[in-house]
Amino acid sequence: MTDRLISAISDCLDWARAARNPAPVETEALVLLLGVHRDRGAPDPADWTLDDVLEVAEAIRRRERPPHGFRDTWLSWCDHLVSTGRLISTESPRRLRALIETVDLDPIDPTTPVEEPAFEVAAPLLDRLGHGEVDADPIRPHLPAPPRDLDALAEDCPLLCRAARLADWVAPYRLLRPGTEHDALNDDDVVEAAETLDVAPEEIGPVFGVARAAGLLRTTYLHILPGSAARAWSRRRPGAAADAWADALFTMTALPGPTPFLLLGELFLTGRARSIADLAHIGAGEDDPAGHVHRSLEALSRLGAVEETAPGRYRITALGDHCVDRRLRVSGIDLPRIPPVSDLTAGELLDLAARVRPIDVEGLMDRWLAVRRPMGAAHDLLAAGLPPAGGDPEAFVRAVDARPWADTVLALVAEGALAPDTALVR
Repeated sequence: MTDRLISAISDCLDWARAARNPAPVETEALVLLLGVHRDRGAPDPADWTLDDVLEVAEAIRRRERPPHGFRDTWLSWCDHLVSTGRLISTESPRRLRALIETVDLDPIDPTTPVEEPAFEVAAPLLDRLGHGEVDADPIRPHLPAPPRDLDALAEDCPLLCRAARLADWVAPYRLLRPGTEHDALNDDDVVEAAETLDVAPEEIGPVFGVARAAGLLRTTYLHILPGSAARAWSRRRPGAAADAWADALFTMTALPGPTPFLLLGELFLTGRARSIADLAHIGAGEDDPAGHVHRSLEALSRLGAVEETAPGRYRITALGDHCVDRRLRVSGIDLPRIPPVSDLTAGELLDLAARVRPIDVEGLMDRWLAVRRPMGAAHDLLAAGLPPAGGDPEAFVRAVDARPWADTVLALVAEGALAPDTALVR
């Protein structure tokens, strides 16, 4: 048993003993519950979705019989997460508890085939991440943007900013609409919130959904409260707005299915501009795969996750990179990052530039040039073997000295000399 599980079990038992009405928690049942949850791939014992409940129940039913008090213990675990604010997912606590109360736990024949989800459309991405069925080339390191730069970009997203304003308006709390499993504001609060945000009342529901997906709001069984992301945002913690944007991105697209994430993952891993035709395979299974991919790319573009570099060609942005990196790290996939470059020699820089994504070469060069005298940097690059266009090293040095930016260097080197596929960025 891992330290994380031991800590989670101990915290729940302490909570149950301290409750005004002691909660029914059987240690054996709790150990089994969290162990099965972990074995089904959950990254954290406090991260539960409706699908997790169904998968855990399926696994439990294949045992001879669950331990005494299993369902009551499961409900107490849910109550513990909700009452202490530890539930990580943005799932509705009401819906989560309702499903735990009713999910079938009657034993079934353990030899009954398990219906596995179809991952055909995601197989290429899983393969490239090294989690598929074929050997994959190493993932090229990427260059994350500084957190404050990412925050500035995220705060340019109107829908996310409305979600942050809604969280501010909710403070310290509001009552949830009673009599429904679906979390929503009361009618009077919807009208008041719409006036505060200067939007139509029918827009409050989608904004509420985005705020919860972003972690700006959380709910209990009765209340709506500001979430941890709202506190981090209000305190201007570097990266807080960017993290909220990344967590809410696929809710903001308002598109069903995995296509937006798969597109973003493909653009992240290739690190170059791709055409709709290049990406149409991701829409496989749709009536119009290319049209479905195009609509998804347009939605991602409106939200700042990708940008159109030419008609029908898209590449990932710094915010899009952040979203993919954050999502995959939460899933336990560590993506390599480009180390600091300020101390690299010109030769080491050129070696690194040949191993990173094409989209990162310009940023890599800019960071290296920023801590050097322009003329010396130009001479060092030439000495390291970077061939100038037209064979004119003096013109190269003068140009870099006058304008010490990566786009100057890239425009004045011989074709194919620096990361041969850099041109494919556009």
